[in-house]
Amino acid sequence: MLPSSLDRPYDFAITRLQAAQGDVQALPEPLQTLLMVESAHTLIEAGGLVFFYEADFPNNPPYEAFAAAYRRIGAHAAALCIAETAALFPFADPELFEPLRQLWLEKLQTEGHGRFQRLSDEIAGDEAVWEKLAVYVAAHGSAFAKAP
Repeated sequence: MLPSSLDRPYDFAITRLQAAQGDVQALPEPLQTLLMVESAHTLIEAGGLVFFYEADFPNNPPYEAFAAAYRRIGAHAAALCIAETAALFPFADPELFEPLRQLWLEKLQTEGHGRFQRLSDEIAGDEAVWEKLAVYVAAHGSAFAKAP
């Protein structure tokens, strides 16, 4: 769950996202990082990596962009979980093909895949992500200040 210390930076980032017409990748890197980690980790905590991959994010940022956001905050193990599970999709650019992702995820849940589930459990239980995100935002505080 997003720490309360991130409420104001998050609200600021959402305002900027709306001004960018929902294109998170058009935002400055600190805002992008906050929004990508928050959206991903909220889904992952709720339902593991299946929930994350079921989501169709606006403008379909590559899954590597989410992994990179986790790396920027120092959550390297979580980033690896995303990178490794994204590589399990049997087709390129899975973020672009929601119907194919859904089919593959259904098959995965029916047939099982130990590695996917292990990585999903690992990232879903990583409480340190929120702490690392708060530290990252504090270190980049000027990016979350209102322009004069």
